[in-house]
Amino acid sequence: MNASTAFDSVRMRHGRDERLLHAIDMQDVALTPVGALMVSKAAKAVMARRLPSLNLDGLSLHNTLALFLDQLFWEEGSGRLLMCADLPDVCYCLPIPAEHWKVLTTGQTTQ
Repeated sequence: MNASTAFDSVRMRHGRDERLLHAIDMQDVALTPVGALMVSKAAKAVMARRLPSLNLDGLSLHNTLALFLDQLFWEEGSGRLLMCADLPDVCYCLPIPAEHWKVLTTGQTTQ
């Protein structure tokens, strides 16, 4: 797998809770239809908040997914995928449950 960030993994602590996150490249990730819909809905919500005059009806799934491709992490403990939109003043990270994504193996592609 190719890391999409300058590091391969990072430990995050919040109180006693510690999480190990591993950078992952979107080319190595396949979302289920439900996972893709989650990302699309979240992207439209972010865009509606930041650009209220934008007509979101015509946005394709590809365009909405692109918003959350700045940084991707696999959370080791839960198996979740964190897809992050790194915007100028804030970073939004969307957790995708483990059952709604998978790591592609060599030779696999998404459809």
